[in-house]
Amino acid sequence: MSSPLDEPGPLTEPRPFDRRATLGTLVVLDDDPTGTQTVTDLPIITRWEPDDVRWALDRGGPAFAVLTNTRSLDRAEARARTAEVVRSVLAAAGDDASRLRFVSRGDSTLRGHHVDEVETIVAELAGVAPVDAVVMVPAFPSAGRTTVDGVHLVREGDELVPAGRSSFAGDPTFGYSSSHLADWLEERSGGRITAADVTTIGLAVVRGPVRDLADALLAVRDGRHVAVDAETDDDLARLAEAGELAEAAGSNLLWRIGPGLLRPLVGQVARPALTASELAGRIAAAGPATPHGLVVVGSHVPLTTRQVERLHEQAGPSVEQVVVDVPALLRPDRRDAEVARVVAAAVSALGDRDVVVTTSRVRVDGHDGDDSLRIAREVSRALVDVTRAVEARARPSFVVGKGGITSSDLATEALGLRRAVVLGALLPGAVSVWLSADEEARERSADPPASRTPYAVFPGNVGTDDSLWAALSAFRAAAVKATG
Repeated sequence: MSSPLDEPGPLTEPRPFDRRATLGTLVVLDDDPTGTQTVTDLPIITRWEPDDVRWALDRGGPAFAVLTNTRSLDRAEARARTAEVVRSVLAAAGDDASRLRFVSRGDSTLRGHHVDEVETIVAELAGVAPVDAVVMVPAFPSAGRTTVDGVHLVREGDELVPAGRSSFAGDPTFGYSSSHLADWLEERSGGRITAADVTTIGLAVVRGPVRDLADALLAVRDGRHVAVDAETDDDLARLAEAGELAEAAGSNLLWRIGPGLLRPLVGQVARPALTASELAGRIAAAGPATPHGLVVVGSHVPLTTRQVERLHEQAGPSVEQVVVDVPALLRPDRRDAEVARVVAAAVSALGDRDVVVTTSRVRVDGHDGDDSLRIAREVSRALVDVTRAVEARARPSFVVGKGGITSSDLATEALGLRRAVVLGALLPGAVSVWLSADEEARERSADPPASRTPYAVFPGNVGTDDSLWAALSAFRAAAVKATG
């Protein structure tokens, strides 16, 4: 069968391209802030009022991200917020709305409101640019998440295990048992999507002629899902190029991806981590009162717990650990006193050492998924109160937020970031550093000024056991340069 794509020739190496000039701007709806870990110089808005959206559009880049933080919400709230964001973005774009292309960024370990968010975006775009295919690519090879023969795999320790048998599948809110993506969609949708209705594209097609892969995407219609295998970053680069060809040929694709595919979708190549000198300049500009920094850990996945333990093994007395008593936070009569205790301990210690604030490591689950989510939000609100107070009183050189809900709430509520830009990576492909770009917005707002402190977003589920220590060490070296 002949291809609708006319241009012959083999796939080239991944290369930058002006996606906005050819296909329009990518709008990345990020369900928590950890999706930016693979990219640089990406504008981010945490509110979606018309001025904020236009600010992001007017920067002229190939993409911008909207931090929706829907992973911290229940299903109904996630649907409502997703609809609100899409409507606001379309309205702000005006006559150019039909040229926007949407990316729904979710978790590479399959947690989150995938089905609800996708269904909502498809419905909102129906009258503007109807979606032909939902392209599902959760693979994040550099973090050990791959998809082969339709089965999503997660590296745990030295072993690749089917996602449905991983520790992430036991999430109290977003748990699942299926590892085959088509079956997972049927499970998580409650049967609204059947496995038989999901198209799967295997590695043989992904690694074959790029136009065959583009044709496979073009063949999917009526907003159905297509789950695509990917085992390497090269596979993701090929898929991004095939998607570009399919969209140029007239297909409207809605991408549902993990962090791995975002970089090739926006036409970026991998870049090295930020140097100590680059970070030092940003730290110095923020005017810290101490050369030490604050790390706030809310994530409870086993990898995070191991990373915290390893950090303290390696850092020894040069780091002060302050443990938040979660059961105390959940008692109204003890909550405020516990927050005050943690703030006082952190402020006192920051004068001569780095501080790591962690929640107590025994996870407190609710009686069902929604109740567990409520508990997570209560804990996150307390961490926001702690971080806001410590930032104001001690003015640390840097702040690290560890975990999806935690890092989102710290960015928006504790540090007051409304508009930000990804400066680059603290750890390549794993931890991104955000800087405030809020000056213009704050001039016209009653909100207090956003923090200028460099802020690192550290996902709960990525890296090795040594990665949290590596991130702290990188910031430490920069802070020493900045503060002399």
